Amino acid sequence: MNVITQMPSPLRALMWMLGTSFFAILIGVSGRELSAEMSLFQIMFFRNLICLLATIVAFLFIGWKSVRTNFIGRHIVRNVVHFSATYLWFVGIVSIPMAEVFALEFTTPLWTALLAWIFLGERLGRRRIAGVLLGFFGVLIILRPGIAIIHPAAMAVIGAAVGLAVAYVLTKSVIKQDSPWTILFWMNLVQLPISLALSLPTWMWPSVSLAPWVLVVGIAGFGVHYSISKALVYADASLVVPFDFLRLPLISVVAWILYNEFLDPFVFIGAAIIVGGSVLNVRRGLSQ
Repeated sequence: MNVITQMPSPLRALMWMLGTSFFAILIGVSGRELSAEMSLFQIMFFRNLICLLATIVAFLFIGWKSVRTNFIGRHIVRNVVHFSATYLWFVGIVSIPMAEVFALEFTTPLWTALLAWIFLGERLGRRRIAGVLLGFFGVLIILRPGIAIIHPAAMAVIGAAVGLAVAYVLTKSVIKQDSPWTILFWMNLVQLPISLALSLPTWMWPSVSLAPWVLVVGIAGFGVHYSISKALVYADASLVVPFDFLRLPLISVVAWILYNEFLDPFVFIGAAIIVGGSVLNVRRGLSQ
């Protein structure tokens, strides 16, 4: 037995969430590096291509039954939305400090709660309402409207968070029958031709120095999905969501070293409040 399998389940979840943070940071850094020579659509194409190939390799070991689905139409709709959200996220990555991007992305669970209430009829109790309001207060602290100039890319990241929330709500309609492997396979299969078509008009092959980042963005795209699914095996969402906050200090250090980006204390405070609101939402969902 290896060290990780001997750990208590919450500690295993923490280790996998550290992996999630690691891969998410790699996606951000590789995306910014590759944007120097290629369009965001082309970056997304390589990410989808390598992630799809990695998923196919995994199927060689776990079997091909996860390819089958009865919800092809829903997967197409979900992944058109997810593709758009991912593009907006990359817009933020190449335009504003990375820590701000990750902090604003933390609002995704709050938007998910609102959309599930509107479209799925899920109950929005007082705790969830408090969590949503707390999260939006955190966003105001980060953006400081009326005090600081709001960068358009920051609004793009909020749009990405809303889009990801829509994708999560659509996932709820298929997750009871489709496995995470099925969702991952169809995600990349649907998004691959979209990203290819949009990248062809401005296609540029990366230089030799940037070629390794192409592999990184694809492998990290696969790793982030796999790691978070493993974390949820060992701990429920109420424990996993706070662990996700580890991304912020980690990306802050990386962005400081690589890009001389200093962490705005308002970003850290606002992100902590957003995560607190997300925890309230998740725990309310589990209690139901």
